Amino acid sequence: MSEEEIVKYLLDSLDDDRKDFSIFAIRQLKHYHSSKIIETLLEIVERDGDIDKTIAALGSLQKRKPNFYAKNIILKQLLSPEEEVRTEAAHILLEYDESIIPDLEKIYCNDTPNYAIDKIVWLLGKVGNPDTLETLNDYEETIQEKNRSTLEDAIENIKRKYTKLMFKEIEKKDED
Repeated sequence: MSEEEIVKYLLDSLDDDRKDFSIFAIRQLKHYHSSKIIETLLEIVERDGDIDKTIAALGSLQKRKPNFYAKNIILKQLLSPEEEVRTEAAHILLEYDESIIPDLEKIYCNDTPNYAIDKIVWLLGKVGNPDTLETLNDYEETIQEKNRSTLEDAIENIKRKYTKLMFKEIEKKDED
């Protein structure tokens, strides 16, 4: 079979009634590069009600060069009611590094469901920079108790990443 025939076969297999087989097809598509495949994977992420297919499609997107179109769809998945989907989306968004900070701050500010707060704060702790500390400190006033440890971990992650900040904090405590 030619590559084109394989891709057509895999795309046709996405609609197969056998869930394991359609998930297998989704995972195999990551090896082929075309806009049609990316479009199909993004469509699955946005519209398929099957969590396993959504997670497989998100995972297949991770292997591709990060782009703006995919980023926005993956960011929406941070608000998914399903923990597994939010977790997969968060790990993929790490590829975008500091460029997603404004997006995460915007999502946090727009009446975010409480179940999504942990992933957003966790991501900010992973990709954040010294400026992000100010934002996270602002969250301290409004964050619910069950999310507080994630917030504290996020702040510590950024401080560890930027050890200079830790030294300044220690100096400040010594002066007090």
